[in-house]
Amino acid sequence: MSASIRWVTGHPARAFLAAGLAALVAFAALPVAAWLPAGVVVLALLAGGPVLAGSAALGAALVLLLVLGPALGAGPALGIAIAVLLPSYLAASALTTTRSLSFVFQAVTVGAGLLVLAIHALLGDPRGVLMPLIAQLEPMLRQTAETLSRFGIESSPQEIGAATVRVAWATLAWMVLLHAMLAQFAGLWAFGNMREPGLFGREFRQLKLGRFIAWLAVAAFCVSIGTQLALGHSWQPADDLVFVLAAAFLVQALAVIHGLRELQVIGLLPVILAYLAVVLVPMAMVGIGFADTWVRFRERFGRRPGGAGA
Repeated sequence: MSASIRWVTGHPARAFLAAGLAALVAFAALPVAAWLPAGVVVLALLAGGPVLAGSAALGAALVLLLVLGPALGAGPALGIAIAVLLPSYLAASALTTTRSLSFVFQAVTVGAGLLVLAIHALLGDPRGVLMPLIAQLEPMLRQTAETLSRFGIESSPQEIGAATVRVAWATLAWMVLLHAMLAQFAGLWAFGNMREPGLFGREFRQLKLGRFIAWLAVAAFCVSIGTQLALGHSWQPADDLVFVLAAAFLVQALAVIHGLRELQVIGLLPVILAYLAVVLVPMAMVGIGFADTWVRFRERFGRRPGGAGA
């Protein structure tokens, strides 16, 4: 594996080809695998600097333009390419400067929160902007309603459309956060595999958002609840900000779980259950990540006599 990574990062042309291939693979699974070409760009920046990373970004962008352009047009395709690559590149630039994955995690989280607030400020009525698109998707929404009814869940296409619009912009900001961090994880893992084995695991297990972001989440939650009580409906920007920050604390919870596993406080089974909880009871994991800000599980258990950190 390290030999392949060295080959990719050994010349700008090879980085160009590798990122282009990664973009082609990711195209088959967009938006789930959008982090894949960005991960190659992150690896190139960590291993070879801006020139190598620029070649990788160019290769990925050209492939995305070629495969998305005919269907969406040049403008939207370029917008998608920028959205896929730019946040990860900026985050990787911060990583090379600070050498701290936690700092990058905090910066990307704040950036995602600012993004969702900017969307509300600039669009005025973000839900209304999406209504024409929802109207075009009515046949799909009708099929979704019919499918849900077979499982005993009664919901009209209009209700499903309204629910989709309500979470759409928060989901967009969450996806920017998720894919930017996945690209950092992939790039740092590959870089560590080549230069310093264990680097990614050590950095990931130390991930934390810090008290500023925790208090920001508390403030947004209080605003959401306060407006709900006072006006009969919550303030959508606050709801969306809570959604984005909760997703970030879920990532921190996974870092906590792996940190406790490394300290031999827990075994393999709790790690497996934690990943199941991400799907089944995600708010429980969010609670663990948020509580870690104050309790500091990893530091607390690491200081115990006989612990791995003792």
